[in-house]
Amino acid sequence: MRMAELVYLKEKINQYYQKYSERINPVLKGLVSFLFLILIQNMFPYYQGINIVLAALVCSVVQAFLPMSFLFCTASLLIAVNLWKASVELSIVFIAVIAMCCLLFIRVDAKYGFIIFLTAVLFYLKLEYLLPVIVAMVYGIGSILPMIAGIVIYFFSTYIADVNALLTTTTDQDPGIGISRVVNLMIIDKRMLVILITFSIVVFIATLLYRMFNENAWVFTIIIGNVAMAVLLLSGRLIFELNFSIWRVFLETVLAIGVAVLFQFFKGIGDYSRVEKVTFEDDEYIYYVKAVPKIKVAQEERNVTNIRPGRNDEEEDESDLDNL
Repeated sequence: MRMAELVYLKEKINQYYQKYSERINPVLKGLVSFLFLILIQNMFPYYQGINIVLAALVCSVVQAFLPMSFLFCTASLLIAVNLWKASVELSIVFIAVIAMCCLLFIRVDAKYGFIIFLTAVLFYLKLEYLLPVIVAMVYGIGSILPMIAGIVIYFFSTYIADVNALLTTTTDQDPGIGISRVVNLMIIDKRMLVILITFSIVVFIATLLYRMFNENAWVFTIIIGNVAMAVLLLSGRLIFELNFSIWRVFLETVLAIGVAVLFQFFKGIGDYSRVEKVTFEDDEYIYYVKAVPKIKVAQEERNVTNIRPGRNDEEEDESDLDNL
């Protein structure tokens, strides 16, 4: 398929979405909410009273008509209730972490709350390497803290399974045993440390590259960002003797490049054959503007005219006689 055909297909999809966005948006929000809540239930499966598909479905239907920021509140409440069933003290710690996130960055922009649980869900699905470059291209450096919070929540969910097993098998129910166990697991978990450092560095580098005034900035961002991620992960694997799968890092890096290219394609690629430069000034500054239009292909409109074969004179005379 040629590039022009791909661009035209993209334009048709965008036009269809804009035309029916009032119907499509609630469906997409409800579907995303349902998937998120089901996956979060699987990550924290400790209170069977609310870990049912029907509860997630009802919450998703309500969420379809609310801003996506409410998904953060619903997911946080779901995790807190499940943790309360496993360990009251860990539930309180989780609530304190969420409150800290709200004070640090979610109150600035509610979209950061979505990044937290998107990160945790992608880690749960083993698709975490798709995250850093895409997040940098969409949200920039400000996404580093929410991403770190999401990574911590995911590893926290893996630690809770160990703590829950400990609490159900031991007779030692001293206060703080769950917290001390989680802290010890965090300290010895070098894999989480490597991922935190790697993802933060990649988001920082990718954001700087993506903001460059260069026509190929998005290409540099996608290639350099994902290659840097792979190199940092493999370096951490060697330094700390971790069990990162080399083939998985390689395959997911290739997949991450493909997803990032697809995202940039739908966002829009500049047509640098039609660059426009404008200069204007006011009392204090002279402005030099370089405008690059996005590539668009308009399908030619075709006017179809139906031509009927003409009748000869003899046929017209016969029809006139028949009418008489």
